Amino acid sequence: MASIGITSEAFSKPYLRVDASGNAEVGWTVGGRRDSVVIPASGQLYHSRLSGPDVSHPTSAVAIPYRRVLRRTPDGRLWALQAWQTAWRGPPELRFSRWRGQPTSITLSLKKTGRSTVLAGRATFHGRPVSGSYRTNGGALISLAAQLDCFACPAAHGRTWFRFNGVKTRSGGTFGSGLKAVWMGTRFRATIVGPNSGTTLAPDAARIVTAS
Repeated sequence: MASIGITSEAFSKPYLRVDASGNAEVGWTVGGRRDSVVIPASGQLYHSRLSGPDVSHPTSAVAIPYRRVLRRTPDGRLWALQAWQTAWRGPPELRFSRWRGQPTSITLSLKKTGRSTVLAGRATFHGRPVSGSYRTNGGALISLAAQLDCFACPAAHGRTWFRFNGVKTRSGGTFGSGLKAVWMGTRFRATIVGPNSGTTLAPDAARIVTAS
């Protein structure tokens, strides 16, 4: 498991609650209908609601990309909802994470190699490389990979973001991709799903670099 995908429907009004036992409730609205799941302190999520009071409170202790909700509990843990386009095409996916300390981070740069331009970076969480794989709620095994987007590139057909590649991270958390002419935009972005460590579900990370 990594950060948890909650829904990819056209959701609105997401919220997050956490009880004193460390169980979280995530709710959202789709087409006027409210839905919610409970993510227990350990184990698989299920459709329900918490019976106890919410012990979390809003915080701005850290900065995370695609933030919808960020809360902290008395034990110092951080809890977040993020939403971004995890699939190559389609609506944003609502995702849940819980962790302590600093969030997942990415470095990103453009490098010239002869006539080629390479977009390269490294993803880490608490100093450890983000690599390997994780399982979805449905049990599918997914490789941890950096999703790469270009802004205002010819392939985007306008001033918008375009997903042009997805590259697995290497054992050291590094990744890279050469850039075709149709991918040459004014900005580039790398986004990666946060890894897991036991019951820690690290938040997703992103970095943007501007073309010179």
